[in-house]
Amino acid sequence: MGELFLTVFEMSLKAGYVILILLLIRPLLKKAPKVISYALWAVVAFRLAVPFSVESLFSIMPQEIRLVSVTHRPSYQQGFQANGPDPANFPAAFTGVGEVPLTILQVLAYVWLTGVIALLLYGVISVFILQGKLKNARQIGENVYEDPNLRTPFVLGLAKPRIYLPAGLDTTQRSYIMLHEKAHIRRKDHIVKAAAYILVSVHWFNPLVWLAFWLMCNDMELSCDEKVLKTHEDIKKPYAELLLSFAAGEHVLGGGAIAFGEVNVKERIKNVLNYKKPAFWVIIAAIIAAVVLAAGLFTDPVNVRTDGDRLASRLLEYKTPYVGDNAKVGNIIYLLPLPENAVYDSFELFTDNEPYGITVNVRTDSKTRNYYIHGADQQPFSDNAVIMFALIGNVENIIFRLDDGKGPYAMQFTREWANTRYGKDVRDFAESREVFAGWLKSLLADDSQ
Repeated sequence: MGELFLTVFEMSLKAGYVILILLLIRPLLKKAPKVISYALWAVVAFRLAVPFSVESLFSIMPQEIRLVSVTHRPSYQQGFQANGPDPANFPAAFTGVGEVPLTILQVLAYVWLTGVIALLLYGVISVFILQGKLKNARQIGENVYEDPNLRTPFVLGLAKPRIYLPAGLDTTQRSYIMLHEKAHIRRKDHIVKAAAYILVSVHWFNPLVWLAFWLMCNDMELSCDEKVLKTHEDIKKPYAELLLSFAAGEHVLGGGAIAFGEVNVKERIKNVLNYKKPAFWVIIAAIIAAVVLAAGLFTDPVNVRTDGDRLASRLLEYKTPYVGDNAKVGNIIYLLPLPENAVYDSFELFTDNEPYGITVNVRTDSKTRNYYIHGADQQPFSDNAVIMFALIGNVENIIFRLDDGKGPYAMQFTREWANTRYGKDVRDFAESREVFAGWLKSLLADDSQ
């Protein structure tokens, strides 16, 4: 559960970055058709729903949006060797034997799940309550119903959406509302809004997601108004008056319904009265800008770990003489390439007494864990250890701890072993970018073979 929450949290961080970019871009799209602003929220939905993305050189996403967990523990004195020792000889903190206490992460995960369930139940129950209130609605057309107790028209339903109207509308008013609500149905806005509500429920802890949901709903209505006015521009004034007449109506419960006068009526009236068909060049320019922006936000930057020169430059940014420098040590660990089916989980620093040490906790599957237990080549981990020894000046012991959820297996390396391997102090490799980049390139080449 904790791992799932971390995944959702990191997705929410990426989506939050996208939301901030869109908030900055929105003023530039003021004269563009509102459907373009509405469509751009699909990028946020993608980031909230999908935990991965393709890489591209056009990405404007940051290279690193992640959570790294770090723990300080008392230092330890322990015999180290390059090959994985028997975990039974480790200090208790490394074996994972015994009961695991309920961590803050686990507590947060259950709080998050409780919020998700509560919001989803609220949405479902609200729709059922609304449907109960509409049981006496009278059908007046194909999928069109009228109820004297309603004060706001809306669309309700997913597979077979229905339009519900207040009683007492004259023919002209009804025709305007029908244009608007049928536009919603043709664009599948009722499905979009329901899906968006589910995403908000999953990411309820992120205030930027709630803001995006509100703005998306607003753009949905503005673009739908414009779609009506595009073919009926002569009805701007009576259409705006109709919006105003429903502004005081009761809001529809839950996230499933789309109401005619539900969202930001003041802005909608202003947009209706000021509506003019945008010039062709404005539409083309806005579409091109939106496509370029979407491409940059849909894709992730090319992974620096696969590019030797860029990786060398990034690693050297975090070179530090002290193992206790959490931020720099964490970034070095994050940038190091791991073998397939191995994912960084957290790291622990041992800084109270010498020799200073680092434990890198790695999540993996049983097949990969057993592969290294049975004497497989540990070069990917030994090379990462050497890189850490080169970049972190006073670390003496490094452990890579592989855990498949059933039991950990640790590989330990010492600075003495690393210096013996190369016949020199490996810190010398990090004295210049040229030397470090060449050395790192040879390491990555060996690991790929």
